[in-house]
Amino acid sequence: MRPVARVGILGLPNVGKTTLFNALTGLSAPTASHPFSTTEPNVGVARVPDDRLDRAAALEKSAKVVHATLDLLDVPAMSPGGVGFGAQFLGRLREMEALAIVLRAFESAAVPDGESGTDSVVQAETLLLELTLADAEVFGRRAYKAAREATGDVSKRLAAEAIAKAAALLGEGIPLRAGSWSEAQLEAFRDLAPLTLKPAVWVVNVGEDAAADPAQLEALVGAVVPAGDVVVVVSAELEEEASRLDPADRAELYEGLGLGEGALSRVVRATYDALGLISFFTVGPKESRAWTVRRGASAPEAAGKIHTDLERGFIRAEVAPIEEVLAAGGWDKAKAAGKVRLEGKEYRVVEGDVLVVRFSV
Repeated sequence: MRPVARVGILGLPNVGKTTLFNALTGLSAPTASHPFSTTEPNVGVARVPDDRLDRAAALEKSAKVVHATLDLLDVPAMSPGGVGFGAQFLGRLREMEALAIVLRAFESAAVPDGESGTDSVVQAETLLLELTLADAEVFGRRAYKAAREATGDVSKRLAAEAIAKAAALLGEGIPLRAGSWSEAQLEAFRDLAPLTLKPAVWVVNVGEDAAADPAQLEALVGAVVPAGDVVVVVSAELEEEASRLDPADRAELYEGLGLGEGALSRVVRATYDALGLISFFTVGPKESRAWTVRRGASAPEAAGKIHTDLERGFIRAEVAPIEEVLAAGGWDKAKAAGKVRLEGKEYRVVEGDVLVVRFSV
């Protein structure tokens, strides 16, 4: 199954990037207490947890359950000024659809914080500036070339002007997400893959016994990052330990510590929000599956995620919220209870819809 998105994990040294990566993927990439312990990117796949899908599959006695997935890339630590290993891997980050930026907010004698500090706000400002400077270098080079090309080709003038405007903004230390851009301008930026236009989830990594108020940390970091970015607070170390447990023991640990659904669910949901994505479902005895589509997608577009024939020959869809399906005891019972409705081509799929598509090709 194609992953929902590719997400790059980055941060300063010793902030817990790789620990978070291990928690999200269930892998065991090596970590160490010294800076720059990650020297090559770690690559893994995180299954998107969804208790609604699991419960629906149990009711339907599904032979197969398919969760959505995220591809994760954990790059070596960045350092201000591009020293260390970070500068080598900016190109890999440009290939990602979103960024997960890890900020340290824990004290530990065993893990030195000299390279990062423990002030998550200062780290956010530092990393945002580093990403902005990286984009400024790329756009500065392209602006000169684009201007030369536009002198001989009038059709390239608008793109050259857009790139010059972006280069000027970046040169002032302002990320591109702070600007307002038309579709034509964004198209001019496409092959440059600017880092500061990518949706970002800022992950504040606290200690297992953190006394700080998560809501306050989220608000403080949220005040200095671009509007629309999402901030979540997690304990990566605790979550890595939890990822080693079987699902029942993990749920018991989360409940005992008041962690609710755990870090993966929170980080994934934040990634969905940042990317403007929602989940919908298909359920049945053969298979229950979670699908991902952009927020605001039409029913035919959602049907196309299942199979292109369904979009091409779309007639209408049977739709019910998954919570209604669960409450009724399954799809057939929800339909018998009148909870399922018919929707046409203009219907906009919403988070948690269960669909059965009627089509003809």
